[in-house]
Amino acid sequence: MFLGRVARATLVLTLGLAMTAQPAGEADPLRGFKHRAEVDALVRGLRDGTLKGPQTLFAREGGPYRVYTSFIDRRKGAADIHATDDEIFVVLSGAAACTLGGDIEDKTLARPHEYRGTRVVGGTTRQVGPGDVISAPRGTAHQMDPGEGHVLYIVIKVAGAPAG
Repeated sequence: MFLGRVARATLVLTLGLAMTAQPAGEADPLRGFKHRAEVDALVRGLRDGTLKGPQTLFAREGGPYRVYTSFIDRRKGAADIHATDDEIFVVLSGAAACTLGGDIEDKTLARPHEYRGTRVVGGTTRQVGPGDVISAPRGTAHQMDPGEGHVLYIVIKVAGAPAG
């Protein structure tokens, strides 16, 4: 399936780039992979409600990247701005109106360098679906809204410094 190849290629490329950023001689505990069966099990759990919230695929506390799933079902996702992190989304299933840019209505500091609110205002909205790849560079407001459907995507979060 084309979608599977796109998602796997994006994931492998991103992880390869992040692993090359490791200091020489430092062992990387994230070397490895997830079998398709493991990812399929995560998807089933998210869809049937036995799993809630983001499901981490690869991460290390304070490390240069985090890879996780996001599943939004019949509701608007949070409006976010990450001041220090770049994010790449790879849509696996479903569809959503994805808004990038602008600012966030009712913006509050949710955690250091991360703002949340009810909706993005003044951005550009496009429909996204399986196989689409979206980039939300640090400092960019973003939000997914699947309406009455769902959207399932992989998030590749790359840690960095504040934009500016």
